[in-house]
Amino acid sequence: MSTDLSLLSAALDRVVPAIGDLPGAGAMGLAEVIVENARQDRRFETALKTVADALPDDFASLDPAAQDDALRNIESAQGEAFGLFLDITYSFYYMRPEVHERLNWHGRAPQPEGNELPPFDDSVLEIARQRAPLWRKV
Repeated sequence: MSTDLSLLSAALDRVVPAIGDLPGAGAMGLAEVIVENARQDRRFETALKTVADALPDDFASLDPAAQDDALRNIESAQGEAFGLFLDITYSFYYMRPEVHERLNWHGRAPQPEGNELPPFDDSVLEIARQRAPLWRKV
């Protein structure tokens, strides 16, 4: 799949724009990462190609309102592909350490560090224990 990375970067910056000192998804260099990873899953690769091919050739030079209109038109005409495009975009954006830092998110699994769970109360199983088995011994 051959995708114009500068055009895709411009689209990514409209989908996930810069916030303060955090650059937009395109300026972070996610276009190349997204294209490379989309190759691993035909659904994402097809969706990315569909969206990229539907972008106007002059997308990067359009004013923000015209870029938004172009993206809305693609979403309207190619809703499923656009939804997968958003999925892969958000997935890789929210994996970035600088985004974690901006959100003040530790990014680690909740266990064994993090969330404290109360000891398991097996009394919640009492009703299930009183039922007859749903299987038969063979």
